[in-house]
Amino acid sequence: MSPSKRKGKPIILVVDDTPENIDVLKGALIADYQVRPATNGQIALRAANVLPNPDLILLDIMMPGMDGYEVCQRLKADPVTRDIPVIFVTAKADVEDELRGLELGAVDYIIKPFSIPIVQARVTTHLALRTAHRELDDRNRILTEEREMIEQMIVKMRRADRLDERCLRYLLAPVETTAGDMLLSAFTPDGRHLVMMGDFTGHGLSAAIGGPLVGHLFHEWVARGESGADILMALNHQLCLRLPTGIFFAANLVEISPNRDQATLWVGGMPSVPRMRGQVVVDRFPSLMLPLGIVKWDEVPPSHRIALQPDDRLYLYSDGIVEAADPKGEMFGLERLEEELCRLAGDTLPLEGLIDRLNDYVGSTTHEDDITLAEIRA
Repeated sequence: MSPSKRKGKPIILVVDDTPENIDVLKGALIADYQVRPATNGQIALRAANVLPNPDLILLDIMMPGMDGYEVCQRLKADPVTRDIPVIFVTAKADVEDELRGLELGAVDYIIKPFSIPIVQARVTTHLALRTAHRELDDRNRILTEEREMIEQMIVKMRRADRLDERCLRYLLAPVETTAGDMLLSAFTPDGRHLVMMGDFTGHGLSAAIGGPLVGHLFHEWVARGESGADILMALNHQLCLRLPTGIFFAANLVEISPNRDQATLWVGGMPSVPRMRGQVVVDRFPSLMLPLGIVKWDEVPPSHRIALQPDDRLYLYSDGIVEAADPKGEMFGLERLEEELCRLAGDTLPLEGLIDRLNDYVGSTTHEDDITLAEIRA
């Protein structure tokens, strides 16, 4: 129990093999604190584990049997007592002695003969520090619990998104549970296929918080048969209204005609979209617009309109792939990615092979950014 929440005076455990020294410290502290005496190391360890535990321990070093250093070491090894601040009060005045005491975990070191006002001031200071630390720990615990609850809510809402996998292969490897990357795929009632890949700025909650809104609106408007242009305009409008400054949504939107011979691509702040025919990259479609959520648009932003052949494939990917760096800091880059896509272009090899290739390149299985890849077949 922390000093800030406990009723009554804080408890000070005074450990010294000389009863007269205990009496002096007790006289100096009794007005403001409960004093719990101990005349040797064994008694001190037992007294430290008596509930309520002490709020602070004044500990002599030179004692028969178990000295103060060993007592401190055992206190710090015990989960029940390791957070109790220990102040050594001792006649050992060498710098080496003081250094050893602090290395064992003591918060302070007072040399005998001591000044009563100094002891009182040090006790007051370290009790205040302990109270502040405990309050900070409590607040961090509450924040962690709230964060976990919000993460669960976001994950649950995003799992409600329906990803139509027709004419689509994809790879999702998020850094955190609440990833900033998202992939959406759905068909309109008249057979148009819309695929959106996006990347909110940052990581964690700030990056994922807009995901459920985008997913909900995307699926609602696709189901109503809205055009890709109208969906993009409406999404940008909503994100401009709802996102805080500094948070935006880099995104691709692909709209493919019902007979899959025409495609319209909007690329906003995302890497260029390569088109592969067979196992050859035939062209790339760069970003032509700003990410969503930065400024309101008065008209539909520019797009790429292309004719598709039956063996064409479009690849959407997040920058976490091309920006993955090896131990020397060199990025994986577009050239290596396209080489890997040419290898994976046939349906016989899974896209997960790209993760193995990235892990080999980076030198670990830990990546700094979300990895998302989608292959759209004509």
